[in-house]
Amino acid sequence: MKKKLTLILVSIAAVAALAFFSYFIFKNEAGKRAGEELFIPEDINIDEIKDDKDFAQTIPEYQIMFTGLLEEELDTTFYDIIDRYEDDVETFDATGVRSDGEVVELEFTGIRLDYILNDLKLKSGVENVVVYATDLFAADFGIEVIKEGNVYLVWKKEGQYLNPTADGILKIVMNNGPTYKWVKNPVLFDFIAQLDDLVPLVDRLELDAIDFVSEQNFFILDLGYVPEIDINQWELEVGGLVENPLVLSYSDILNMPQSSVFATLESISNPRGGSMIGNAVWTGVSFDYILEYAVPDKDALEVVFYCEDGYSTSLTIEEVLVEGVILAYKMNGKALTPEHGYPVRMVVPEKYGMKWPKWVNTIELVDYDYKGYWEQRGWSDYAGRDRPDERYD
Repeated sequence: MKKKLTLILVSIAAVAALAFFSYFIFKNEAGKRAGEELFIPEDINIDEIKDDKDFAQTIPEYQIMFTGLLEEELDTTFYDIIDRYEDDVETFDATGVRSDGEVVELEFTGIRLDYILNDLKLKSGVENVVVYATDLFAADFGIEVIKEGNVYLVWKKEGQYLNPTADGILKIVMNNGPTYKWVKNPVLFDFIAQLDDLVPLVDRLELDAIDFVSEQNFFILDLGYVPEIDINQWELEVGGLVENPLVLSYSDILNMPQSSVFATLESISNPRGGSMIGNAVWTGVSFDYILEYAVPDKDALEVVFYCEDGYSTSLTIEEVLVEGVILAYKMNGKALTPEHGYPVRMVVPEKYGMKWPKWVNTIELVDYDYKGYWEQRGWSDYAGRDRPDERYD
């Protein structure tokens, strides 16, 4: 019962974090690029719209980004999409199934998403697309489903432009699928490899129920400098007491099954009520997958992490196998910034930040109790946030 309750609470937290991110993508990116306040849907009078381009021009700041496993990211606007694909616009009938089993049939106007897909240079291994939206929602779509022509980007329903307040400006519609994948106001398409877990999602969360620190205000700590890393030369070595030593490129890691977790990062030196704490959705590879791949020796006791800046720390085998521990390469759906550990860092929920090493380049399994940079200076080797009064040994 206790485990079940814990899983429920973790799911709720993950949902809220993803929702928060969906909102912030649009709020920050659109506002920053436009240099002005965001559009207010209620101010748009759809009865005065003359044609599709006129409709798009009512919200010129509506930006859409295609990112992830692509040779080149695409950052475009609603207007640019209509201008580019105006000859591919079609009116079609879509069937959807609501969560209560009710079947709905509606007429929409838009373009098939696979037309945009054909103009993107996908890297090998792409299997899914996660779509983030402005109404606090995210949904995933298989690449094959999109290629089959069943997923559309639409702006008209039943012959009328979408009502900005009720339906959004744009909408993703998946024909012959669940209506919870009819995503309104999509702003980011993240192309990924496999998903080994799917965070449960809800259609909407109240904004006043969200109280998280944004990525823009996230605290940063380091040993005095941020390493400059050439990703084309960078490699991650996994060795020591393992049967299958690994040398992984960034592409190798991106093509491993993807996992996301909502987790709080807090400095071990953060005073009560201090600002050195933040929440985010972290995405990467579940660490147990990496260990399963490397095959630890039976005598291995700890996993040591060495970093580009000379930092090091360790965790026990038991600690790295806890659910939610990942080797992360994304923060809130975007590649880690250099300040946050690009290309990869550890995310260890319930541990203080000293156990979340950044810029990891070597992982070594050992049969002794390794003391890292801060552990040698007297800070707790356990470093669990469940023991705030035992931070210093």
